[in-house]
Amino acid sequence: MYEFMNKIFKDYDTGTFTFKAFELCHFIYLFLIIAAITIVTLLFLKKSKESQTKLINITVGLAFGLYILDFFLMPFSEGQISIDKLPFHVCTSMSIMCFLSRKTKFFAKFKTAFSLMGLIGAIMYISYPAGVAEADGYSYLIIQTVIYHGFMIAQGVFSLVFNDLDLDYKKMPYDLIAIASLALIAFVANNLYSGTLGDYSQDFNWFFVKHDALYIIPDDIDVYIVPFAMVIVVFGLCAIV
Repeated sequence: MYEFMNKIFKDYDTGTFTFKAFELCHFIYLFLIIAAITIVTLLFLKKSKESQTKLINITVGLAFGLYILDFFLMPFSEGQISIDKLPFHVCTSMSIMCFLSRKTKFFAKFKTAFSLMGLIGAIMYISYPAGVAEADGYSYLIIQTVIYHGFMIAQGVFSLVFNDLDLDYKKMPYDLIAIASLALIAFVANNLYSGTLGDYSQDFNWFFVKHDALYIIPDDIDVYIVPFAMVIVVFGLCAIV
């Protein structure tokens, strides 16, 4: 049975349709995501508030479902579960938090913060999808990643357009709390999961609080700069929205 599932989800190199940042497939993907979100938004503009809210909830649920399902499907594609997919990055963690903010009273107060963080993180990622391995043909990893981030962008756009968020400057402390909490959790996770044990060695950089994303800042000082820089940058982007 495993061999059968592996045939479905493993990569197939055909020598065509290479997905790589700033190349044809990347631009086609961006066009399709923008077009799909625009079309759905226009279709629901004159719908009832109830229908719009249902659309947002479905989109959030699909993103959350894709994230959870990935842990069960990765072994068929990669032969293992990737630790990097744990919810310590802004993109991966926000699908969970957006879902919880619409299902629980405690996290409901952070709904705006989580939705904006999910939107901003996904936009930053699809603008430069460097973390996706290149593949000349079919790749489950790439397809899952781009669809997942598409849903994370969609939930943010729908929430903004349909006035489902509380964009009040007085509520911005919740944004800061959410962002700073993720930075702290990611900092702890980076130190817990990174290291060497026998032949196994990993160096995680969740939420880019261990190194800057492009490794421009010298290693001896970036760990003291990037945690605060990430909080400031993401909080500033939320403030702009």
